[in-house]
Amino acid sequence: MIPLLIFSKDSKLIKKYVDNLKVGSIFFEIVPSTKEYSIDDIRNIKKEASIFYPKTRIYYFENFHLSSIPAQNSFLKLLEEPPSNVQFVLTTDNKNSLLPTIISRVKIIKLIEKQSKEVVEQFISPFHTTTKIPLSSFKITDKESAKNIILQLINFFRDKLDSDKKSPIILKEILRLNSLFENNNLNPQLTVDQVLIFIYKVYKMKLNS
Repeated sequence: MIPLLIFSKDSKLIKKYVDNLKVGSIFFEIVPSTKEYSIDDIRNIKKEASIFYPKTRIYYFENFHLSSIPAQNSFLKLLEEPPSNVQFVLTTDNKNSLLPTIISRVKIIKLIEKQSKEVVEQFISPFHTTTKIPLSSFKITDKESAKNIILQLINFFRDKLDSDKKSPIILKEILRLNSLFENNNLNPQLTVDQVLIFIYKVYKMKLNS
């Protein structure tokens, strides 16, 4: 099973997501023996996880960024080839504290705080009536910030697919631009601006129709 890395600064969101994972599985919350996960902790998990069991087992590592570098290195092979019916779930609020090799072996689940959706909605709403694109509302300094905003916009327009006829058009274009952004060295600020300009133009089309 593909290991998961749950990324969020909201511990309540993480708890809610993890609670859903528990259903129908045997759940183990791994507690480090010291202030951080050690190489001995990882070795013990390797031994236990290697024992076959028919039901799915989840090994949960909260705040995995609190891990020694040797522990992370020891965990690499296990993440790459997890035992049968075993899923490793890691959480963090700081991906930069994890080795790139750890990041490359997990599926990242980024949880967006509830208030982020409200902020996006407040920003998008004026697009229906404004005559000027308010690009200054989003100032991007790095790729991670751009990805976060684009993901918020994707979630926002997915929720509006049934209530807003323009949402499918907008969502399709955001997903296209997001794919280009993920796979190419595009400028973060210009990418977000391009997304917002497209949204603005679609809403203007709606107003003029």
